[in-house]
Order: sequence, then C-alpha cells, then structure tokens
Amino acid sequence: MYSYEQVMSFDNQPMGGSSTGQPMVPIKKKKSIKSDSSVELKGPMEVDGSVKSMGAVTLNGDFAVRDRIEAYGNIDLNGNLTCSGKLKSFGNVKVNGSALCEDKVKIFGKLKVNGTLEVQGAIEVWGALTINGYLKCKSLTAYASLTTVGDQSWYEVEETETVHGAKLVQRNDW
Repeated sequence: MYSYEQVMSFDNQPMGGSSTGQPMVPIKKKKSIKSDSSVELKGPMEVDGSVKSMGAVTLNGDFAVRDRIEAYGNIDLNGNLTCSGKLKSFGNVKVNGSALCEDKVKIFGKLKVNGTLEVQGAIEVWGALTINGYLKCKSLTAYASLTTVGDQSWYEVEETETVHGAKLVQRNDW
C-alpha cells in the first residue's frame, strides 16, 4: 500500500465555515507519498515532498505538490494542481480542471486537457495531445498529433514548438 503522514488541518481556520457560508474543509498535509500500486487521493491536500506510484495516480480535489509527481501508470487530475517539481508519466495524463507545473513535464502516453494546463518549463508528449481548453508552455515537443477541440480551445508556446504528427482542429458544428 502507500504510506503518508496523518491528517492535519490548519489551526487558523474558522470553526463555523467560510465567509461565503460554505463549510471549511480541513487541508491535509503530507510529507511524501510513495506506493507500490495505484494511488487515489482526495483533496484539498498539500504534499511537501513528492508523489510517486508504481501504478496510476488519481487526484480528486485541490492539490499542491512541492516536489515531483511520477507515475508508472496514468495520472488523472479532477480538480486543481500546483506542482513545483517535474511531472512524469509512463501512461496517459488527463487534466480535468486546472494544473500549473513549474518544471518540465514528460508523458510517454497521451495527454488530454479539459480545462487549463500551464507548464513553466518544457513539455514532451509521446502520444496524442488533445486540448479542450487552454495549454501554455515554454517549449512543446509532441511526437504524435495535436488536436484542439472547438473554437474556444487554444495553446501558446513561448519558445520552440515541434509537432511531428498532424495539427488538427475538431469543430463542434452539430
């Protein structure tokens, strides 16, 4: 299984909830998360170290990871993520929400963005890249096709862009 610290919450949170009337959810803090199998995590969570799995990593909720995320399977994000280190996956990566990666990203499978992905370093994708939203990066290398879905989807690359496959635009005209 996987190992991590006990659940902790911030001491300065109000007891009755937030000013918007929504109840406050305690933020879990972990040092690092390592697993010999797949990991499914529920946020909000802060990880001071890295997240490493010999299987898949599923992140549901809001996450801040101060080091790298590495998975030998797929990475599924359903929520928001800030990753201060590298992100590496030997499987597919799905972003359903918003993700900020402050270092480089390397994906040996497919990348599907349903929302926003900002990579402050280089991104390298070996499988198909599908953007249904927005992608921003310093440099992009895609070894297969790059597809933007709909008229509201786009991407921007600050420096070098290399796409070895086709660049496609999928229209939603029906």
